Parts: sequence; C-alpha cells; structure tokens
Amino acid sequence: MNQFQSILTLSLLGTREWVRLKFFNIVIFLSLVFIGFSYMLSTLTFSVQERLLFDFGLAGLEIGLLFISAMIGSYAIQREIERKTLFVLLVRPIPRWNLVIGFFGSICILSLIFTLGFGFSLLLASNKWNLLDSFLISIFSSFLKSLVISSFALAMGLLVRPILSLVMTFCYWVLCYSVPDIQFFIKKMNSETFTTIGNIMDVVIPQFYRLNWKSYYFITNPPTLSELGWAICYCLGWTFFWLFVASFVFRRKEIV
Repeated sequence: MNQFQSILTLSLLGTREWVRLKFFNIVIFLSLVFIGFSYMLSTLTFSVQERLLFDFGLAGLEIGLLFISAMIGSYAIQREIERKTLFVLLVRPIPRWNLVIGFFGSICILSLIFTLGFGFSLLLASNKWNLLDSFLISIFSSFLKSLVISSFALAMGLLVRPILSLVMTFCYWVLCYSVPDIQFFIKKMNSETFTTIGNIMDVVIPQFYRLNWKSYYFITNPPTLSELGWAICYCLGWTFFWLFVASFVFRRKEIV
C-alpha cells in the first residue's frame, strides 16, 4: 500500500508539473485547431461529411497522444536529473522502479485527460452521440497504443540522450504501422534471408496495424469483444515489457 501511495503521489506531482510547463496546454490548443480544421473540411462536401470529420479527428487524436508520449517519456527522467530534483527522491527509501512507474503514471494521466477531452470535443462537433459506444472503442485503442509508446520512450530516454530518444520513438511508432509494407517489398526481392528478417520484425515489433481502428469505418463497424480483449492484453504486454526494461536500466544507471 505504501508503494502504491508513493507511485500515485509521484504520478500526480509529475502531471501537475507538466501542466504547469504549458506543454500540455499547447498540445490541447493544436488539437482543437485540428478538430476545427476537420470540421471545416467536412463542410466542403455533402456526401462524406461524417467520414472526413471522424477520420481526420481520430488521426489528430493519435498524433496528439504520440507527441505527449514521445516528448514527456523521452525527457521526463533526464529533466529531473538536470534539475537535481531526482537526488531528493533517491535518498528516500523508494525503489527505483517506483520512480519509473510514477513517471509513466503521469504520462498516463495526461494522455487519458487528453483522450477524453479530445473525444468529447470531436463528438460535440459531429453531434453523433448515437455512435458513442463504437467511438469510445476507437479512441481507447489509440490510448492503448500510447501506453506502449510512452513506456518505450521512457526506456529509450534512459539509454540515450533525450533528443535521440525522441527521434527513435517517432521512428518506432512509424515502424509499428509499416511492417506489412516492408514485408510486401521484401517479397518482391525473392530473398529467403530478408523474408525471414521480415517475419522476425512482425514478431518483435508491436503490430499497431492490427489495431488501426481510428477511422469512420470502425465506428460504423466496431471490433468484436474478442478483438478488443486481444488488443488490451497485447498492448499491456508490450507496455509491461518496456517498463521492465526501463526499470532494469534505471536500477543500474549511475546518477551524476
């Protein structure tokens, strides 16, 4: 219970700190601009208004979550090291993995607030409250993927410099969607070696393309409960893996 309280306290303090730094406010402002642009674009046509609004809106949600996860995850721990505030926490009897989970918790809280706020604004712009259930599944899938990206950014932020971790996180996100395209081009090469490499990549890289539900099609044709259950277990599995890597690295990292 004491460890849970310490993690919760660290998460809330981290959330308040990032809100105070105005970074989260900037992301929200840009997201509202994106929703406004999507709404204006949807009014230019009469046949596919809803499709354009939801497709662009849900894409904006995932991009916003990507920026939150990548930026905060890459800079969270290193920023505390540079400010010397981490030394105050390290002298206390708090396991280092609690600190990692605390930083991750603050990213989760910010991402959840952003997801709910963005989703409500998008539904308000579309006025399609009858699609609420399937819409919640779509935005929840983006939130699940942001958990994987956040944990990856935390791990990379402990291994390399924050700016390099940021670039690696964006590349990782793109790669999670691009494996089928890579495999397609590999098949054109007729090389068994590269085909094997492509198959290995499909196993060791999260398959975000299987969870690509951020479109109007999946709002009108929502995934089944079994698919949703698989998505939850799959994303949480990758999240726990990268959090374990981050905790392992942080436990052996010399803070100077």
